[in-house]
Amino acid sequence: MQDKIKEYKLLEQQMLTMRKFFIEYFRKTINKNGIGDEADFTFLELKGLAAFTGDDPEFTMSELSTTLYLPLPNITSIINKLEKKKVVERHRDSKDRRIIKVRLTTMGKNMRNKFMKKRIQEVEHCLGRLSTKDRKDLCKALKLAADIFRKIQYR
Repeated sequence: MQDKIKEYKLLEQQMLTMRKFFIEYFRKTINKNGIGDEADFTFLELKGLAAFTGDDPEFTMSELSTTLYLPLPNITSIINKLEKKKVVERHRDSKDRRIIKVRLTTMGKNMRNKFMKKRIQEVEHCLGRLSTKDRKDLCKALKLAADIFRKIQYR
């Protein structure tokens, strides 16, 4: 029994170490969002902005929900706020009018590009202290951990 307790305490310590790192990383990338001081965005709005990949993609709300690992009502709230800020726009699918698609506006694309550039700079600043081998090892370890967490599907 004592061995099991030690094993789980060690696991929790490792998870808390990772949690602390990721909280600090996201705090820095949000506080230094790179889209200008005039922009007033919440963490979830920035997360929503980052979900749009490529130059001109459009997504359904369900696709955004899957991409962001958030429930559909949360996505709807985020998109409503981004739409009010003229960052995204909704339109009906040309093939199936029942489907609503969401895409970035020109302003939204510019903001997203600035934000993602800042996030990349923050990652480079953070990981730049590591050797090439350490960066590769970290990527492998994170991929392995993510694969294992997907198997767990903690609820």
